[in-house]
Amino acid sequence: MKTRMRKVFTVAVLGLSVLLLTAVQGPAKKTFKVGYSIDTTSSPYNAKAYKQMALEWKKYPEVTLFATEAGGQSMKQVSDIEDLISKGVDLLIVKPRDEKTLAATLSRAYKQGIKIVLLERVVSGNDFSAAVVTDDTEAGRVSAEYMAKVLNGTGNVLVAQGTPGASSYLARTRSFVETLKKYPGIKILAQQPSSAKRDEGKTLMENWLQAYGNKIDGVHSNADEITMGIIQAIKQGGKTGKIKVTSITGLQEAVKAVQGGQMDQVATITNGVRKGVDISMKLLRGEQVPKMIVVPTTLINKSNADKYYDPSKYLADELLNY
Repeated sequence: MKTRMRKVFTVAVLGLSVLLLTAVQGPAKKTFKVGYSIDTTSSPYNAKAYKQMALEWKKYPEVTLFATEAGGQSMKQVSDIEDLISKGVDLLIVKPRDEKTLAATLSRAYKQGIKIVLLERVVSGNDFSAAVVTDDTEAGRVSAEYMAKVLNGTGNVLVAQGTPGASSYLARTRSFVETLKKYPGIKILAQQPSSAKRDEGKTLMENWLQAYGNKIDGVHSNADEITMGIIQAIKQGGKTGKIKVTSITGLQEAVKAVQGGQMDQVATITNGVRKGVDISMKLLRGEQVPKMIVVPTTLINKSNADKYYDPSKYLADELLNY
């Protein structure tokens, strides 16, 4: 009997010791697994976002990050996300290639209890936890208004749309085109999608110059990476300043081009990384966050370009507080 009582007493003492140790040290820190899926890193813009994501998560040692890159292929991105899910991630951060292909896969993950945070673009449906996006409709609108202003309401315009099927580019194009309908003196000669790469932008503009020549008064591009190739082709064609150029992104390189007169205007966007990580951490900790976090666009032209130019930064977005 005494031996049994001694064992019970020993267990009680050990249990009390654990409770006291927990009280002193606090509860064990919970760890998390986060998956990151980006559609491609072939453009400098996306490559920068990919690296920034890893740097932002280093602030949280309790998080293990698994990062994937889909090489610009929608079905590869589906496969990447399924692989991340198999790793037992608690949360997925996704920049989707297009708005339709990933919808079903992300919906299944969301219904399984995995938190979903979308960056820059959304997917069809409502099965996600939060999205950090630019007001792409506003970016398209202010670009069209500025184009109409510099053309004095009359002229022929071309539109470089960007990646086919991407929600951000679709919204920018739709808004730009709809806004220009208010100006009957402006005609859109052509619209064309392309990857967000400057070599494709250059080729696109060269083809347009051959097809339309002196009929071109303005070009709008939905991505600075495309625009940088466009203004190179315009320069080689001896038409810098003669063709008005508006763009959307806010690369510091583009801001410098506005200062130098190669571009007329750029509207800023956010890559969503900084805010996306902050929102993701709140979700992991069980906090409530808004479903849609919409970052406003800022219009940069010759009058304010100096304010937003900082060669130590990559995006004008890095100089904005939101």
